[in-house]
Amino acid sequence: MSVSTPSFLLIDVGNTRLKWATAQSTGPVRVAGEIATLKATRAWIGSLAKKHSKHRVVLSSVVPKLVPSLQRAFSGRLHVVTGISSALGLSFDYPKPAELGADRLAAAVVAHEEKQWPAIVVSCGTATAFTVLDAKGRLCGGVIAPGLQTQLASLIGATAQLPEIDLKKTPRYLGRSTQEAIRAGVILNFQGGVKEILRRVTSELHGHRRTPHIILTGGYAHHLAFELDQPVTLRPLLVFEGLRIIGVRAFKETL
Repeated sequence: MSVSTPSFLLIDVGNTRLKWATAQSTGPVRVAGEIATLKATRAWIGSLAKKHSKHRVVLSSVVPKLVPSLQRAFSGRLHVVTGISSALGLSFDYPKPAELGADRLAAAVVAHEEKQWPAIVVSCGTATAFTVLDAKGRLCGGVIAPGLQTQLASLIGATAQLPEIDLKKTPRYLGRSTQEAIRAGVILNFQGGVKEILRRVTSELHGHRRTPHIILTGGYAHHLAFELDQPVTLRPLLVFEGLRIIGVRAFKETL
């Protein structure tokens, strides 16, 4: 494989979006694209495999029904991240690691690799998932709450005559229209919920005597970066970074 060709294709299949990136064993991770998960047909997966025919592939998927199609398309060069993979390099104080979402595992791998523990990784997607590493670096638990878009969809779906809302805009917290009022309410509820969950989880970790490192990732993390009461690190590519680390271990890459 030439030096100019990325070693890995990193695929993150979420409930809403499927994203992929390329990377060598070291250096930058390059986001290559994303589509709606529902559009990831067998034909589309086949075309992705053909385009990246020389890459070794690392897959995080929270949509189990897509995994067999991806395994067929990337046969012989795919590592599927699960809670029982030795390539994680994680230790657990958790009853059933196999139940953990692959995206949460990949994110935790980065915090563990960088020895940033205790740590709370907050992944802001369809769900807002909190993954906790204790002072010994063990993945010890977490919290899963509705994500920002999920909260909005629930409100819109349960209420008649509410307009479509763009959550990407910076909210005016004193809403002067229905759209502004909804945007402010949903974002404030999201921010307040995350603050309270962090407060509660941190209080349970205080027996370890060190303040946890807060790491934010996911599409809605920017709504939290400057709103929390403690220092945070914003890592938009955290899951891809974790998949690359896992790939290096799984394939024993030395490039």
